[in-house]
Amino acid sequence: MRKSRFFGLIAFLVLVSAFFFAAFNVAATGQFEKRLTILTTADLQSQVTEFQTKVRINGQKVKKTVGGIPRIGYFVKKMKEEKGSVIFLTSGDDFIGPYFRAFHGIPETLFWDQIADAWTLGNHEFDLGPSVLGEALTYATIPVLGANLDVSKEPALAGKILPFTVKELYGVKVGIFGLITPNLGMITNLGDKVKVKTDVVSVARNMVNTLDNMGVDLVVALTHLGLDADRDLASKVNGIDVIVGGHSHLLMKEAEEVTNPDGGRTIIVQDGARAAYIGELDLEIGNQGVTSYKWSLHLLDSSVAKDPVLEKMVSLSIAMLPPPKAVGKSLVDLDARKSTVRYREAAIGNLFTDSAREKFNIDIAVANGGGIRGDKIYPAGEITTKTLQEMHPFGNTIVIAKLTGAQVKEVLERGAAALKGPNDTRSQSEMPPSGAFLQVSGVTFTIDLSAKPQQLDSESKPTRIAVHGNRVKDIMVGGKPLDMNKVYTLGIGSFNAAGGDGYIMIKNLPASLKYDTAITIPEILEEYIRNHSPIAPKVEGRIKIVK
Repeated sequence: MRKSRFFGLIAFLVLVSAFFFAAFNVAATGQFEKRLTILTTADLQSQVTEFQTKVRINGQKVKKTVGGIPRIGYFVKKMKEEKGSVIFLTSGDDFIGPYFRAFHGIPETLFWDQIADAWTLGNHEFDLGPSVLGEALTYATIPVLGANLDVSKEPALAGKILPFTVKELYGVKVGIFGLITPNLGMITNLGDKVKVKTDVVSVARNMVNTLDNMGVDLVVALTHLGLDADRDLASKVNGIDVIVGGHSHLLMKEAEEVTNPDGGRTIIVQDGARAAYIGELDLEIGNQGVTSYKWSLHLLDSSVAKDPVLEKMVSLSIAMLPPPKAVGKSLVDLDARKSTVRYREAAIGNLFTDSAREKFNIDIAVANGGGIRGDKIYPAGEITTKTLQEMHPFGNTIVIAKLTGAQVKEVLERGAAALKGPNDTRSQSEMPPSGAFLQVSGVTFTIDLSAKPQQLDSESKPTRIAVHGNRVKDIMVGGKPLDMNKVYTLGIGSFNAAGGDGYIMIKNLPASLKYDTAITIPEILEEYIRNHSPIAPKVEGRIKIVK
């Protein structure tokens, strides 16, 4: 009996010891170290189904079927079951494209509500306006974050977006605050009542102070700013332990450390886009913050199972989408990669702009590179309505503006300012978004990158041109030199016409000098391709770039 009790006592002590050593790691310094795993994703872009892409494995690019909400859900659930102390964070741009236009973000919100622990909004969540976003967020019970957003005067969003949240699990108290790009008003459909606090450094300092006063063990900034802005934030703000970022679409194989003003450090991670990968940041946390960490990327390929309930939900929603229709054929590949459409003349850019110029019989048509989507090469062959929606998922219309030659040059200078010159001293925050670069029809010109770029009085809230650039030269319209005094008709997307990407020279025009055709860009493309199929757009020397 005594032996039985003795062994029972030993077993009890072993279990107690095992519990404590599983939950905590006692460092040589004697401080308790708590463990936490942060799972991350960013820029889902409504990619709720699996998709094919090329990934690099052992130095070779291999085509893989990856991603999809069912795999994300299974992976997160499995990690939480295995590790316990796990939170899953998503950093925005989770709505975009035909799926978003069909269902207004409601399915994505419901999916995140089952999977995620917190969500910072991205710019694309606002693409269909605050009312659509507000409707979707009525289905969210998880915290939706945006510390530098003021939605108090927007009825559709008031009370639905929080500055921060605090999560406590397995003895770890985590404070998470959200930040969205200060350029929000330039790159999406924000409306008049949503305000953005552009000084993200001040906002972040206030958030850190607030969370420190609440006694959190870890401060996480869940951002949709882009890597450069994340680095800048970490270099100026003390006390942010981790930045989980988005907006850049960067697949960071290694976590990055940035030194704070007080000598501390911030760990920055991003996991690419469309959830081809899930990021895993394993942390050990002591009394003074993070003592050690490990960053890993998990490819969501066929080796990862799918959650059966989520798979049925996704399948049901996909089945409700309108079926695609054949439009025509292309004899050539159409390169819609960002590295093409945002930096030089592109055949697909000529297709976009030629279709608008023909449709409306105008002198010039322009298309911002950021409005041409897909970020891939569409192979020669059949083009469907689904293809066109992928190429331009925003539903923007064409606005016709009457401009003098001098104003046309201002428009072209804005697009040219998006390129970085060899001796360009502008910081990233002083430059237009890369998507501001223009594809054109009806006009040819040279961009001299060594010359002075156009600059607005502010990139976050521009009202006027502060520096008139002189990069754009040798401008020809319809084969004739640009006449600075002549009035030309110019077609541009409604997003840019409203000042998006900083095209304030269109926004500031009197209403009598511009009108919205109410015809969407995909509709214009469809008509053009049907009339000219098979198409074979090519680079024609419309834009020449010299250094």
